Order: sequence, then C-alpha cells, then structure tokens
Amino acid sequence: MRTNLDLILDWLQGVGLGDIAAEYFRKLSASANLLCIPKTSLLKMSWDSLHEEHSALSPSQLTHLLRNYQLGPGRPRPGSWTAPQGDKLQKGEIFASFTDHPPLILPSENFRLCLARPVPSEDFYARLRHLRSFLWEREKQRVPANQRTAIRL
Repeated sequence: MRTNLDLILDWLQGVGLGDIAAEYFRKLSASANLLCIPKTSLLKMSWDSLHEEHSALSPSQLTHLLRNYQLGPGRPRPGSWTAPQGDKLQKGEIFASFTDHPPLILPSENFRLCLARPVPSEDFYARLRHLRSFLWEREKQRVPANQRTAIRL
C-alpha cells in the first residue's frame, strides 16, 4: 500500500501537482505509515507517541485504526494504545470526506493530447466529450456521493 501510494505521489509531483496531492493524501499517507510499522515495534509504542508521530490523523481515527488492528488470535490490545480521553470515538471524525477534492478540469474546446504518437481515433474524442458532458450534468445536480452511479465510457 505504501509503495503504491508513493508511486502515485511521485507521479503527481512529476506533473506539478505534488503540493495538492500531499495535502489531499495526508491522512491516507499517515494511515499507511502506521500500518507499515512492524508489529513488534508497534506493540511497544504508546497512544501518545503514535498520535504525535501520525498527527495528521484525528484522535478518533487513530483510535479506530488501533482498535481494529489485527494482533493475532487471542492477543489483546496493549493498554498503552488507549487514548488519554478513553476509547470514545467521534463517529463523524473517523472517515475522511472526499467531497472537497481538487477540481477535475477538462478542456472546453480544441483539446489535444500530447502523447508520443497522435491519437487518430474520433471515437476517443467523442468519449471525452461525453465524459465532460456527463460530469457537467452531475455537477449541476449535486448528487450525494452515496447515490452516484458508475461512469461508463
């Protein structure tokens, strides 16, 4: 997971979107870093040290990750993983919202792709126009994310 996320972040950095991507993937990156800690090292860490090291995560998110971390059959969570305020979770703080993602900007006219070779297919451009129209209609409707359907191209 960490390697794939790094590949995505490296690509985004290469196309000039590194700052936006770093901010947008901050919590996901912190979660991946936490899950990359070897179990033997993680067991020795306290909630406070984990919260300090992974400060991008809210206390509820960190508690949720630690509460659901699989230590193995019959192995209880260490007492040091309990948050200072107890294990009370703020349900609204656990899951990240993706409603404020960076904008997807599609060209409005005379769009061309700069690839190693030209794309002669008019079908490609027709699909791109269809996608742009589809996204514009969706934007106008402001349908909640849990009610959207998959995009078929």
